[in-house]
Amino acid sequence: MPIRSRRLRIGSSVDADVIVEDPTVSRIHCEFEIGPDGLTLRDLGSTNGTYVGGAAVKEVVVAPGALITLGSCRITIEDEAAVEVPTLAAFGSAIAASASMQQVFALLARLAPSEVTITLIGETGTGKDVLARAVHEASARSSGPFAVFDCGSVTSTLIESELFGHERGAFTGAVAERAGAFERAAGGTLFLDEVGEMPLELQPRLLRALEQREVRRVGGGTEIPVDVRVIAATNRDLATEVGAGRFRQDLYFRLSAAVVQVPPLRDRKDDLAHLVERLLGEVGRPVRVTPAALAALASYDWPGNVRELRNVLTTAAAMIDGDLLDVRHLMFPTTSVKREPSLDELPLAGQSLEALERAAIRQTLEHESGNRTRTAKVLGIAPSTLYEKIKKYGL
Repeated sequence: MPIRSRRLRIGSSVDADVIVEDPTVSRIHCEFEIGPDGLTLRDLGSTNGTYVGGAAVKEVVVAPGALITLGSCRITIEDEAAVEVPTLAAFGSAIAASASMQQVFALLARLAPSEVTITLIGETGTGKDVLARAVHEASARSSGPFAVFDCGSVTSTLIESELFGHERGAFTGAVAERAGAFERAAGGTLFLDEVGEMPLELQPRLLRALEQREVRRVGGGTEIPVDVRVIAATNRDLATEVGAGRFRQDLYFRLSAAVVQVPPLRDRKDDLAHLVERLLGEVGRPVRVTPAALAALASYDWPGNVRELRNVLTTAAAMIDGDLLDVRHLMFPTTSVKREPSLDELPLAGQSLEALERAAIRQTLEHESGNRTRTAKVLGIAPSTLYEKIKKYGL
């Protein structure tokens, strides 16, 4: 069978990625892992050992033609074509295997060294802030500050002060002068998040600051030069907003020097497994994901994109007792519609019918809290048949 993931665990347990019905094979016997050196075979403390060409091994890089022995089971590495290594690209701290996201990386990498104003357009949670920071880090301004101003989180009465600064006594509560976001970003990059939420009456001042690269504080009488590179982001269609009269056309043209569309997670499912691995690596302890759980994650449309994925995985990791994350640990927001994976979407290829039947019985027993009568009814078999199969599979 082709290896399409970076790690594949083999054993007699239903928790293995490839289940081998052999009493001489340990529950989790060994694993294959794709790395920069090729295909690595690693014994995982098996009882009867893992052998390559008759020699016991703990960890070894295997070549095409290698004969591997696990108990009475034999595995042959046929050729290099059987190892399909997904191409994983990175831009700053963002990662992607999907072609659409890698195109975004390539475009931003070309734009980063310039002073061109970039506008990132995409749904909430797609990682526009991560990409903006990556552009800053790849630019000549990387040693300068990266200042973030969220146009949608500041009340309209304070936006002017927060963005351009104010002088002491400019308004009630202004007990001291304060530099705005433009001044704080001097020498570096100013990231204007959710720029589509900017109030219409303040848009002319933002346009002037972008064109003249100078600002006037609230209550001030002089213009202050600011040396900044601007990156904007929005989840709105700015062209539509212009047509509706909610966004100034001249500001739109000023921001649209380089517009980059960031695709939603549902349109780049090739990135999902890598994002799951990355995000679970942040929980502070090792966590593995079952193929069924990964299939369930892939079947969901992710309206909240990567941000929602992070929340679901963080909650799931807190629910597990050991280090194995399964479908039952996943909690999706009730406000979103989750599509349950069909059997055709689950990773069943290469597994014996007996292994699938054993897994179905075990999981149904767990779901029905061990009640054999209800389990038999759910599975559509007679209780006597269920008892025989429980005995057969050692459940």
